[in-house]
Amino acid sequence: MFQTCKITNQKFEVTDSDLEFLKKISPTFDGKFFQIPPPTICPEERIRRRTGHRNENVYHHNKSALSGKPLISIYRSDSEYKIYSQEEFFSDKWDALSYGQDFNFNKNFFEQFEHLNKKVPKVAMINMKCENCDYTCGTGMCKNCYLINSSEYCEDCYYGKLIQSSKNCIDCAFIYDSELMYECFNVRNGYNCKFVYYSQNIIDCWFCDDCKNCQNCFLCTNLVGKKYHFFNQQLSKEEYENRVKEFVGSYQNFTVAKKMFDDLRLKRIYKYATIINCENCTGDFINNCKNCIDCYEMNDSEDSKYIQVGVKIKDCLDCSNMYIKPELSYEVMGTLETYNIHFCTYVFYSSNMWYCSNCFNSKNCFGCSGLQHKEYCIFNKQYTKEEYEKLVAKIIESMQSPHPPLSRGRSTSPLDKGDLGDLDLQPEWGEFFPISMSPFPYNDSVAYDYCPLTKEETLAKKYVWKDPDASYQHQGVEYIIPDNINDVKDDIKEAILKCESTNKLYKIIPHELKFYREQKIPIPRKCPQERYRLRLLNRNPFVLYDRNCLKCGSNIKTTYAPERLEIIYCEKCYLEKVY
Repeated sequence: MFQTCKITNQKFEVTDSDLEFLKKISPTFDGKFFQIPPPTICPEERIRRRTGHRNENVYHHNKSALSGKPLISIYRSDSEYKIYSQEEFFSDKWDALSYGQDFNFNKNFFEQFEHLNKKVPKVAMINMKCENCDYTCGTGMCKNCYLINSSEYCEDCYYGKLIQSSKNCIDCAFIYDSELMYECFNVRNGYNCKFVYYSQNIIDCWFCDDCKNCQNCFLCTNLVGKKYHFFNQQLSKEEYENRVKEFVGSYQNFTVAKKMFDDLRLKRIYKYATIINCENCTGDFINNCKNCIDCYEMNDSEDSKYIQVGVKIKDCLDCSNMYIKPELSYEVMGTLETYNIHFCTYVFYSSNMWYCSNCFNSKNCFGCSGLQHKEYCIFNKQYTKEEYEKLVAKIIESMQSPHPPLSRGRSTSPLDKGDLGDLDLQPEWGEFFPISMSPFPYNDSVAYDYCPLTKEETLAKKYVWKDPDASYQHQGVEYIIPDNINDVKDDIKEAILKCESTNKLYKIIPHELKFYREQKIPIPRKCPQERYRLRLLNRNPFVLYDRNCLKCGSNIKTTYAPERLEIIYCEKCYLEKVY
């Protein structure tokens, strides 16, 4: 069947398998079956709506609502949300049930949940089972990391996104089982590499793209099993080392090499998608997966569709940032080890959860926020199993009915802010939280990375935009960074630096300086946030285009838009050319 997106007015397909999945997960409460309806907005807008509720890289100075202590948080200081530190949030100094409220059948569900969610404290930075990782978000089982997000099992990693089981990586994204990496993107099993993209099993390489089983290569692309290559040309070990010396350590020479690298990348052969060891999968950046359709940044997963960023997922539809064995979920953003949860954000180690946010180690809850080790709760109130079943059934029946227009004692409705167009009469059952209920401005959220909008476009959609804080201005003498890392003194650790692109202030921390010196890398002239933004430009949008292989003309589905300049081949032609 085809639906018309309520936001874009474009047609999109809902397949028979989609409908079967929705029937499979539709619940029964109090003996009544509640069918989840097909989606009303297209996949791209569903991504925007979910990820608009996630901030993983924009941090702010804030203070604890419990102790008043200053802290760093994903929540702005002027937000309406109460913030606790990790220690405070997981302590016995407060009880989320104390914020419980009765469900009012004269008001819509989303309005009431928004009211509850704003009252219940939030943890300043979300990280689980980490050590010395206070300045990280969306991390788990990490140690001694700083300003990384969406990462697990990492140690001594700085300024990165989605780093898995890696050590000593700085300014990297989508790195797996690697060590001593700098400014690398989508690399598996790498060691001691700088500016390496889309590569595997690679050692001691600089400025390389799409290289596999290579060692000691510099400014190379589309290589397999090579050593001592410079600009894709074979050199002797001595010749290679002499050429590399020309570029190492100097910022000016690094800049020249980066420009050469960017030009070289446009000329290389691109496979239609990065899909490795998979069966029946479409999308991009998929590894060891089976039956994953229109999925991105997926690992070791199966039987899922419309997923963005996932590890060991099974049987999920329309979810984002799902980690470590989530199973049987629909319209969820941000989980760890969950089962059968739906329409939720930031729910961890939990099962059978509906329309919940920021809950931990809980099960069988509906419309709750901030719970820990709880069961059979509705709007943060405790019920018996029988009471829970009866009341949830009544609430869903209320959500299935179109709610009356703006008669709730508030000036606007959460559904009347651009989320679903002019849909104040839209039933709420089967819809994810509207983006207008997000605690984050659009330009702080992951949606801004995945589905970028200008400030004008954001405001036109009635989303919230907040300009960056420009109050921090350095009044001292400008620090002049030496060109070569060998000439940089220890006093740079105390200096306030200004980003050459954004004028934002930043510092070089001790571990970072040690890494640059050991790896002969010049001091970066851009702030971490700008480096992060530029790095993510290497990732294509989560959209599949129908194109033809530029060599044989066969049909392919790829994230490379037809107007792009890259040379795109099907898998067969790519393998013939590269291997």
